[in-house]
Amino acid sequence: MNLRLSILLVVVLLIFGGTFLVIRLTDSGSPPERKPWLFHIDETTISHVQIAHAGQLVDYDKKPGSIDWSIQGNPDFPVFHPKWSGTPLLLSGPRVNRVLAEEIEDPASFGLEPPETMVRVSDQVGNTFEFHLGIPTPDGANQYARLVGDSALFTVPSAWAQVVNRLATEPPWGRLYDLDLSLVRVVEVSHESSTTTYILDQSAGQWFVAAEPPQPVTEQWLDSLSRLGGPRVDKILAHSIDDPAKYGLDPPVTRVQIGRRGSAPMEFHLGS
Repeated sequence: MNLRLSILLVVVLLIFGGTFLVIRLTDSGSPPERKPWLFHIDETTISHVQIAHAGQLVDYDKKPGSIDWSIQGNPDFPVFHPKWSGTPLLLSGPRVNRVLAEEIEDPASFGLEPPETMVRVSDQVGNTFEFHLGIPTPDGANQYARLVGDSALFTVPSAWAQVVNRLATEPPWGRLYDLDLSLVRVVEVSHESSTTTYILDQSAGQWFVAAEPPQPVTEQWLDSLSRLGGPRVDKILAHSIDDPAKYGLDPPVTRVQIGRRGSAPMEFHLGS
């Protein structure tokens, strides 16, 4: 055999042998601990969510064959998709931090009887998972939890639990948009043949109607400004408009442009 080739083979064997020895010496012999799921469900199949917390009970329902979720009531209201979009994933498979006990001896001591929060997640064929959240752990980083039908006591991250709780106390009601009013500097409203522009004098913290000379706004304007932050949507009629003119949107009956600090202007139209 060629001497050079023999030397190369010896070097390769030494490298592999050394690597194997290092792995054997550093291997603890047990696989890394994986945090178990509280439960797991395909997020695309979730069709109903019910949450009770702090005296509030809210039901979310997905319209069959669509992507539209609504907050059930009389009447139902659509959700604000930018705030809701990650919720099915959030509830599809919550991971637990620890399994504290295989049996819960005193559920009330962990805030689980009655629970601080009750959540039911159902899929399209009627499978339902229900879990309860209790009080925070002493360090405040986690909350106690249990899955109905399972006797074990778990903990879940408090940050995750707080997001879940807000689904009951602060439902994401459908909105046309959501603005930070502290960034708004100019509002221009055109209705039919009239246009009025409102400008914020930042040095004085005062709104004026653009005119010569500028005119201070009335209290009615300040109320209108607060409503411009996130106008509610009653219903989603369609996800695309086939004929804007049919709805008085081309040209629009009313056009509103909102100038914001650090962002491009936002514009919306009102029709017939």
